[in-house]
Amino acid sequence: MIKTKLFIVSVLACAAFTVSAQNIATVNGKPIPKSLQDQWIAQLIANGGKDTPEARKQITENLVANALVEQEADKRGITKDPKVQFALDYARFRILQEAVLRDELAKHPVTDKEVKDRYDREKAALGSQEFDVSHILVKDEKTAKMIEDKLAKGGDFAALAKEYSIDPGAKDNGGELGWNRPAVFVSSFANAVKGMKKGEVSKQPVQSEFGWHIIKVNDIRNASFPDFDSVKNQIKEGLELKKQQEYLQSLMKNNKVVYE
Repeated sequence: MIKTKLFIVSVLACAAFTVSAQNIATVNGKPIPKSLQDQWIAQLIANGGKDTPEARKQITENLVANALVEQEADKRGITKDPKVQFALDYARFRILQEAVLRDELAKHPVTDKEVKDRYDREKAALGSQEFDVSHILVKDEKTAKMIEDKLAKGGDFAALAKEYSIDPGAKDNGGELGWNRPAVFVSSFANAVKGMKKGEVSKQPVQSEFGWHIIKVNDIRNASFPDFDSVKNQIKEGLELKKQQEYLQSLMKNNKVVYE
């Protein structure tokens, strides 16, 4: 009979030790599981840290402090504050959104081909030349043609720009826009520039959403483009962001949403 009691006590002691080994601390009766500490250690290692006794001690102290603050917040009724609830809900939303988008990218990653294709398109769109361009911007075609007549009779482009142009950014410096690739301009302006030679003034006024332009190409030079290896990571990040935005849009489109 005595041996049986000793056996039962021994079993209970072992069970208690097993349960205790699963926790790193108990704060006012609330256990902090060792698995939570392990998760923090995993994050520490992912960030370049090391799993050491000192690190585990510090993490344990932080988790205890967190538990105490959480319990104190409950005592004071702070967790019921609408502003606090909103902050918690918002944090949860952000965490879940990031997790879903991260999972979506893992399942549908940006490929090396997509990155290279985007690079080639950007390079082709920007072109291999830069143009030093000046312009005179006016509101109507009649005024633009009048200025072109003045230029044809020997008028000074810079002086006419200062007199007539409505572009405040270029008016005072004679219409000078500086060195640019055509791709930075609106399409009608860009197309005109690409077909012009050094020293040439546009033969006809060019219309855009801003008004009517008289364009002068002051100079032309070859333009460099960054090599693929130096920008591929940047391009990949941009494509990943685009995929994430498209996925969120697909969720809005493919699910039933009723606005009330």
